[in-house]
Amino acid sequence: MERRVPPAKREILPGVTLTVSVMGGYSIERDGDYIGWIHASFGDRWNAYVRRPGTVGDLLGRYAEEEAVRAIVTAWDAGAVISNGRRS
Repeated sequence: MERRVPPAKREILPGVTLTVSVMGGYSIERDGDYIGWIHASFGDRWNAYVRRPGTVGDLLGRYAEEEAVRAIVTAWDAGAVISNGRRS
């Protein structure tokens, strides 16, 4: 089953916008800063990635769309623990 992302730029949380990305998901920006991205997984789930400058980013897990965005915002603010156990 192919899921297409509707072309849009929309605010999902105060100051947080989703913009269709070139990869077929959404780029997540907060107050103009690119902080992560989501792309379709299975069913109504989205893979959520927090941006980590100098890396490919960190997979946070699979969530419903709004939960994925919240996870990215939380990880960006907190500095998510990466696989080596250090904070980025």
